[in-house]
Amino acid sequence: MRLGFSVSAKTGNSVQRNLFKRRLRQYSVEVVLEKGIDAVIFPVVPLKESDWKTIKADMDKLVKHTEKNFK
Repeated sequence: MRLGFSVSAKTGNSVQRNLFKRRLRQYSVEVVLEKGIDAVIFPVVPLKESDWKTIKADMDKLVKHTEKNFK
């Protein structure tokens, strides 16, 4: 799985946006992702409300859903 990140300035300041992108990159390093699937992530809630546990849980759901439906 390849991940892309598109983080609008509306979701937070540059520090929050960069932290979010670093967390998603770290997630992609920690979790073995299936090859052959591309995903682009667009956060829709303000980033100051997102912590690592929430981001990780949401990404786990995405990966599980993707692996289940695209095998």
